[in-house]
Amino acid sequence: MTQRHGPRAGSRSRLVKPLLPAMVLAAMLAAGGAAAQRANIAPETGRALPPLLRNVQGWGIPGGTAVPLDLAEAAAAPPLAVGATVKLDLGRGQAAFFRLPEGADIEALTRSLARGTDTVMALLDRQGRLLADDDDGGEESLASRIEVAADQGSPLFLRVGVLEQAGGQFELVLRPAPAADPTGAPRSLTEAAGQHPLSVGQAVTIRLRGRDEAYFRLPPGGQDLVVLTRALSGGTDTTLALLDANGRDLAEDDDGGDEQLASRIEVPGGQRRPLYVRARVLGNAGTFELVVMADTAPPAPLFPASLREATAAPALVVGQAVPLRLRRGQSAVYRLPEGDIAVVTRALRRGADTVLALLDPDGNVMTEDDDGGGGLASRLEVAGAEPRPLFVRAGLLGDGGGEFELVVEADAQGPADFPTSLAAAAAARAIEPGAGVQIRLRRGQSAFFRLPPGALVVQTQALRDGTDTILEILDESGRVLAEDDDGGEGLASRLVVDAARKGEVFVRAAVLGSGPGAFELLVEPARRR
Repeated sequence: MTQRHGPRAGSRSRLVKPLLPAMVLAAMLAAGGAAAQRANIAPETGRALPPLLRNVQGWGIPGGTAVPLDLAEAAAAPPLAVGATVKLDLGRGQAAFFRLPEGADIEALTRSLARGTDTVMALLDRQGRLLADDDDGGEESLASRIEVAADQGSPLFLRVGVLEQAGGQFELVLRPAPAADPTGAPRSLTEAAGQHPLSVGQAVTIRLRGRDEAYFRLPPGGQDLVVLTRALSGGTDTTLALLDANGRDLAEDDDGGDEQLASRIEVPGGQRRPLYVRARVLGNAGTFELVVMADTAPPAPLFPASLREATAAPALVVGQAVPLRLRRGQSAVYRLPEGDIAVVTRALRRGADTVLALLDPDGNVMTEDDDGGGGLASRLEVAGAEPRPLFVRAGLLGDGGGEFELVVEADAQGPADFPTSLAAAAAARAIEPGAGVQIRLRRGQSAFFRLPPGALVVQTQALRDGTDTILEILDESGRVLAEDDDGGEGLASRLVVDAARKGEVFVRAAVLGSGPGAFELLVEPARRR
């Protein structure tokens, strides 16, 4: 039986009680008229009810027990039985609460979701503190799943709702949890040290709960290895860590594997042994394979790894694409060619998240970029007027390795079509309200515009390539009257300019840290309150 949880009006709705006065009930039935004939059929009586009783009728689960709608009610109610299936129909903004049975390994999951329903579950303690939550870890699309171990503190409660406070229909199922790990994988470094190391090519199937860890000893040195997870069950998200004999983390990876949410760690043959790998799952539980394979990837091309090596090597050429495969902690350094150029990373693989730094001849960082190339790629623009030699250092964020291409492109951007100084803006026409101006700034550049009279809103929008803008309102002498960094949406900026002002005022639009960037500048009349 699907139970409807309609909106509350004043007090909490409940099942119809036999103590409802007969006269009131008769009056409501008499007043229902045509509305009663259109109402849903009450499953207990088979009779149509007026709208008021229809809302009251719906609160409950099979057997007539009211569904608790907060933690206090759930604490006073009997625990949900293992094997129970509850059909729920939640109204917008509603959540159902259930007390869980004690002393058993159980899993709660949602299923049979109505179209458009996206469930979310949370495990709570008696104070309502969040212990675990899950959105899409269930067996069906958009369904949820949480595992609860028998040794977790009790009482525990389950809160079940629909994402973004929406309503929806679905089933909640409580059943025994599968065996934690049928392989009996070592659960500590000490336990793994007492067992034989994994063999190259050996795949181990592992099932872990959210709090569990599995440890394995890796094969002896002499061969480059790759440790990876694969064959992840639905919703499983693995992490791997490479450990030394003392349990210190040497490297860690979350999503660097070949499959979505899988992990991958490279182990050089010359790294000191013994070494161990620790496997975990993010979230509640998951099943996956752990495998150790020989690293048969072709040797990475040699590259300059220091400023001294880059100085002695030929400069990069415009149009040249250099494939790079960096191990943990490595970086490549190249001398840059003359001219207006852009240095970008592309074709990122193996979970690579690149970072580029522009270096002067002494190795000082002049500017750097993380995600300005779109996604996790990087981009640096270098003007031809910058004195050479200049160098670029390409590296990776995090402790893992990765593969990508480093490319030097000709920056064909011509002279700026907007004022780049206060004097130029004073000699130009005022910016037109309502017409967005597309701006692309080189490193260290700013755009200046004279503002028209009246109350105005000045803002940046349509930020591209990781741009973080800053706005300043200036008087005729260049004195800063107001400034803003992130007053708009995300990294955009926004300033309100009052109509009462003396003399001309200007806006300076720039990128935080004087880096390059692209965005749109928009000036609009301020709305009257």
